[in-house]
Amino acid sequence: MGLVFSATTLEKCLEKATDELKVSKDCLEYTVIAQKNTFFKKKVTIEILKVNKANDLIKNQENNSREDKEMSNKENETHKGIKVENGKIIIENLDYSSNETVTIHPCDGIKLFINGEECVSKTKVTALDDIKVEYIKKEGSRKINITTSEDKMQAYITINYSPKYSFELVDQSCCRDIILKAKKKKGEYPPKYTYDELITILKDKGIVHGVLKDKIKELSENYCVDNELVAQGDKVINDVPDTIKVFFESDKKKTLKDENAKIDYRNMYSISNVSSGEILAEKIDGVQGKNGKNIFGNEVKRRTSPKINIRVGTGCKLEDNKVISTIEGKPSCKSGVYSVNKVYELKDVDIKTGNIDFIGDIEINGSIKSGTNVKAGNSVTVRKNVEEATIIAGGQVNISANVLNSKVSAGANDIDKKKHLEILKKYDSIIESLISYTKQIKDKNTLDNNKSDGEIIKLLIESKFKNIPRLSMLIVSFEKNSDSTDREMINFIRKKIMGLGPIKIKRYSELYGLKDMILSEIEALEEEIVIPVDVYLDYAQDSTIKASGSVFITGKGQYVSKITALNNIEFTQSGSVCRGGTLHAKDQIKVKTVGSIAGVLTRLEVSEKGCITGDIAYQNTVFCFGEKQFTLEVASKNVKAYVGKDGMIVVEKILL
Repeated sequence: MGLVFSATTLEKCLEKATDELKVSKDCLEYTVIAQKNTFFKKKVTIEILKVNKANDLIKNQENNSREDKEMSNKENETHKGIKVENGKIIIENLDYSSNETVTIHPCDGIKLFINGEECVSKTKVTALDDIKVEYIKKEGSRKINITTSEDKMQAYITINYSPKYSFELVDQSCCRDIILKAKKKKGEYPPKYTYDELITILKDKGIVHGVLKDKIKELSENYCVDNELVAQGDKVINDVPDTIKVFFESDKKKTLKDENAKIDYRNMYSISNVSSGEILAEKIDGVQGKNGKNIFGNEVKRRTSPKINIRVGTGCKLEDNKVISTIEGKPSCKSGVYSVNKVYELKDVDIKTGNIDFIGDIEINGSIKSGTNVKAGNSVTVRKNVEEATIIAGGQVNISANVLNSKVSAGANDIDKKKHLEILKKYDSIIESLISYTKQIKDKNTLDNNKSDGEIIKLLIESKFKNIPRLSMLIVSFEKNSDSTDREMINFIRKKIMGLGPIKIKRYSELYGLKDMILSEIEALEEEIVIPVDVYLDYAQDSTIKASGSVFITGKGQYVSKITALNNIEFTQSGSVCRGGTLHAKDQIKVKTVGSIAGVLTRLEVSEKGCITGDIAYQNTVFCFGEKQFTLEVASKNVKAYVGKDGMIVVEKILL
C-alpha cells in the first residue's frame, strides 16, 4: 500500500496506523524501513504492506466467543456447589482438576458418610467424594406403669404409646456451605395392649383382688391411658362401738360464756337429783364391722370395739339395757357402775357426830372439827372450815372456807392408779428400747459371741437403762395394795428383771411377752379410772391436798402445804399467795404470787411437757420439770417456765 508511519516506538507507529485505517493491529502486514536510536533521539518508520480485514472478523468472532464463555462461566458459578434435591445430596459444577471444594454440615436424624467414614462435624468435600446418607429410624414403643396406694387398696395404670418414625432431608438450593436439615416423618403406632396382656401384667405385680375387668377392657381400646383406676380392694368397715346415752349431769361445772365475766368458782359445782323410776342411762348396741381385703389378696383387719357391759350399784336396776333409778337421790357413775345415793346432810362434824362414812354424797353446812374423819363414796361439800381433819371422797370436794392442818383427797383410788399408769407407760417404752438395743447388739455381733441374751440384757440394764430397777420396784410395790395388777407380770419382773434375774432370760424375745402383759395392765387400768374429780377450796395451810383431776384455790392461797393434782393447779383470785410447800401437777400450775421477799423455798413441779406461770415469783422459787429443775435467783414478774425444744428449761420473766 505504501503508507508510511513514523513514531518514537513501534507500538506508537501501529497505533497511528490502526487509527487511520480503522482496523485492528492483527489486520496489518508491515515492515520496518528505518530505525534510529541515538542518545538524543529515537525514531521508528514502518511501511504498511497490506490490510487483511478477514483477521478482524475472526477477532470479532473470538471476542464474541469469549463473551459467551464468560456468560456461561457466570451461569456455572450460580449453579456451582452442593444442594439437596428430593432428599438426595448433589454436587454440581465443581472443577475436578483443581479439587475445588464445598462445605457440608451434618444434622440430627441422619448419619452422614463421606467416602465410607461417618462425618460428625463440618467437612469439606469435592466432586470426586462419595457422599451417602443413612436415615435414623425409631421403632414404635409402648410403656406401662402401675402404681398402688399406700394402703394397698387401689391400683392405677398409665400407658404411653409412641409411634415409629424416621427422618428425611429437607430440600435446599445450591450453595458453597450447606447445613443439612432433617424433618421427622411420623409412622404407625405399636399395637395396643390387649385385655389379656393387661390382666397378666397385673397378676405379675401381685394384684389379684378387686380387679376392675370392665374398666380394663375399656382401657385396652384406648391409646390414651393416664392414671386410671384398675383395681379396688374391699374397704375395711370398723366396728361401731357400743355407746351409753346418759340422761343426768354428773359433777357438772357451771361456766359462763362471757369471757370478760368473773367465774364463781365456789358455786361451779352443782348437784343433780333424780326421782325413783327415772332412766339414768341407756346402752345403744354397736354394729359389728367387716374385715377388708387389699388388692394383693391380703386380709386387712378391722378395728374392733369391745362390748360395754352396764353395771349397776345401789339405788338402780337394769332393764332392757336401761339403768333405772329405784330411789330418790344423787346419780353417779364410777368405774362404769351406775348408782343413786342419798345425800347425807348435817351441820357440823365433831366429837358428837363422830367420824362420817357414807356411800353417797355428804353435805356439811358447817365445819369439820379437829380429830374427825369424813369419808364419802361420792362428793363432799363443806360450807365452812376444815380444821385438823381428814376428808376422803370418791367424787369432788368443795370447801367454801379454809383447810387448816388437814388432809383432803378427791378420787383417792384413782390418784394412785393414775400414778401407777404413768409408771407402766414409761416402763413399757423402756422395755421396748431394751429389746431394740439387744437385737442390734446380737445382729452386729458387738459383744462376745459367748454372751447369752440374758447377759446382754443385764449389761444394758446396768449401763444404759439404769432406771429399770427403780421402776420395777415401784410396780411391784403397788401390787401389795392392789388386787388389779397382773400376777404373772409381777412374777416375771421379780424373777427375770430385778437383781440377777436377767441372766435367767434365755432369749430376748421373752421380753415381748412382758410387753404384752404391761399393755394388758395399762388397758385394764385405763378402763378402771373414772373421770378426774377436782378439789375447790378457799385457803390451805399446813395441809395435804390430793385430786385425781385439778385443784382450784379460790381465795387467799396456800401456805407450806403439799398439793398434788393429776391435771392442773390454779390460783384463781387476784393477789392470792403461794408461799412455801410443794405443788405438783401433771400439766399446768398457774399462780399469782409465789414465794416471799424473804426467799421462802417453794417448789412447783410439773411434767416435762408441762408449763408454770406466775404474776410474781420471788427468789428461791424452784421450777421442776420431771427430773430437771431451775431455781429463780432474782424476784421477777410475768413469769412463764417450760422446757424448750433443746430440752433445756426456759424461764421467761421481767425483773421486778
